[in-house]
Amino acid sequence: MERNIFLTKTKTLFAKLPLKVWIIGGALFTVVLSYSLIFFVPKSVEFSYAEKSCINQLVLAPDLQKFTSDDFTATFEDGLRVGDVRLTSTKVCLQPKTTPSEGTVTAGLAPYGGWIAHKTFTITVPEAPLARASDVIGQTISTAKPLKIQLTSADVVHQYKLEIAEKATSCVQVAAELSCDVAPLNLDHGVAYTASLYQSYKEVTKKIVEGRLETLQPLGLTGSSITDGQTIYDKPTTITLTFDRAVTDGKASLLKTVGDTTEPITVTTEPEGAALKVQLPELTREASYQLTLTDAVGDNGSSLAAPIALGFKTSGGPKVASVSVGTHGVDRSAKIIVTFDQPIDGSVDIAKVARIEGVGGSVKKQSDTQLVFAIEGGDCSAFSLVVDKGVKSGSNGEVSKDAWKFSSRTICGSSWVIGKSVQGRSIVAYSFGTGAKVLLFTAGIHGSEPSSTSTMQAWVQHLQAYGDIVPSGTRVVVVPNTNPDGIAKGSRNNANNVNLGRNFPTANWSASIETASGTLANGGGTSAGSEPEAAALIALTRQLRPRLEVSFHAQGSLVGANKFADSVAIGNIYSSTVGYRTMYYNAEDVMGYAMTGEYEDWMGEEMNIPAILIELPSTSGNYLSSQLAALKKMLAL
Repeated sequence: MERNIFLTKTKTLFAKLPLKVWIIGGALFTVVLSYSLIFFVPKSVEFSYAEKSCINQLVLAPDLQKFTSDDFTATFEDGLRVGDVRLTSTKVCLQPKTTPSEGTVTAGLAPYGGWIAHKTFTITVPEAPLARASDVIGQTISTAKPLKIQLTSADVVHQYKLEIAEKATSCVQVAAELSCDVAPLNLDHGVAYTASLYQSYKEVTKKIVEGRLETLQPLGLTGSSITDGQTIYDKPTTITLTFDRAVTDGKASLLKTVGDTTEPITVTTEPEGAALKVQLPELTREASYQLTLTDAVGDNGSSLAAPIALGFKTSGGPKVASVSVGTHGVDRSAKIIVTFDQPIDGSVDIAKVARIEGVGGSVKKQSDTQLVFAIEGGDCSAFSLVVDKGVKSGSNGEVSKDAWKFSSRTICGSSWVIGKSVQGRSIVAYSFGTGAKVLLFTAGIHGSEPSSTSTMQAWVQHLQAYGDIVPSGTRVVVVPNTNPDGIAKGSRNNANNVNLGRNFPTANWSASIETASGTLANGGGTSAGSEPEAAALIALTRQLRPRLEVSFHAQGSLVGANKFADSVAIGNIYSSTVGYRTMYYNAEDVMGYAMTGEYEDWMGEEMNIPAILIELPSTSGNYLSSQLAALKKMLAL
């Protein structure tokens, strides 16, 4: 009953209220309800690593608002602005104060941070993006191309860096992928390293991946259309570099030097399978170039271990590159090949630009790059080969700017066989110059003294090249190897075990001879001159009747003389020139045994020919350089 009376009175009271009161009351109710919905009801926010975390939220007077949170700060965007005064904002954007942690946190927003118009936010933070470890660990990577690492989602919050060999490089994020520039680390090729990927936000950094990886083997150059130091004769438009695998890119630079001026030349590269073609501009002739391949990338990401540098030159007109003979000792009817560094144009009339001077002969073209000079000379004839300037190139059209001249001499002297050894080897004599005065040089009479033969063979070669040193009216005869069987075997005696130096018909000849090791029966031969080698020397000496004979032996650095005519005086000239001791009157004491049937004694006894004997310092070697001055003095006697 009482409840019904209360309800009846209440209805009567509200019925008597005027309309204005009802309107005001409805407005107040709406404001209170809206306030409750806007401020008292918490707003859920999903924090995003992939993009800026913003929510739509009307905020009045944002500059007066204070955002309270231990984990986030907020900025206000969009809305109304009058001049520099922001009236409203329609977007609240969150930024972490520290590295976000997975979970839910709350934050508040109110004017001056008070309780009036206080808005609560519930912020849900997901797990931070993870990096795919398999993109790093166990990988074989390029030292030149960026290393790509996938993330579980895009991440605009964190910074990433890759560390290898205690050197770090930053990583750029594109969508959900990191691109870490490895090139600045200057890693070695084909080496295993420990790599670490770091994730950081503000001052906090943590390692999220660590493991071993390897670098690729370097891209290897296997061929090139030019070589370092090459001279280029044609007009190439490309230089091709070939590698051990297909290439996808390359960078090159070119420097040109003419005189003292160096300038860069622009070039481009074009990969074509395993080849990289460097496109060239028209090259300046007679210039130096330096091509440097600074970078090349293989189809697997491999790169160069180091830049490749190739220097080359461009030619002018044709130049002589080689001639087939030396400056002396040329055969009297030689065909001499002159080779040019590049082809000669077919229009060149060889007869008008090439010739022989000093001797007879002819010139003809053998190939695009070679001429044949056929000479017809005499003994020891000086001659020159000449090619005039103005010869046109068949490769580049340039003409030679300088004439070419080559001087030489035909071989001097002649040779003949004066006899045979016991085993049939030839004993050869060499003759230089003409005239009544003859100088005879012999060596090798003891086969265990090869230095004597080597020195006289070198003397022959010197005279063949410089035969003009023989004075007019003088003839020089050299027999370098008078015991060829002994020299061949390294035996002191000949093939009959006869010491040829004791086989000559002197007054004291003896079949049995004294040696350093005792008496040798028939060491002097079965009779004087019984051996064919000694007989050949006897016949030659009787035929020539030389003004002087010089015999070479070894060893001891000594000079002896047969004491006939002026042999002692001549021996003194020789010994003082080479610095050797003499043994004119004590040879047997020096050698330690009696000597019979000697070649030098025989010619003195029979023909009063002066002879000297030279004991070289050792049994091996070639002593021409130390004997040459003394030998030339012998020519002047």
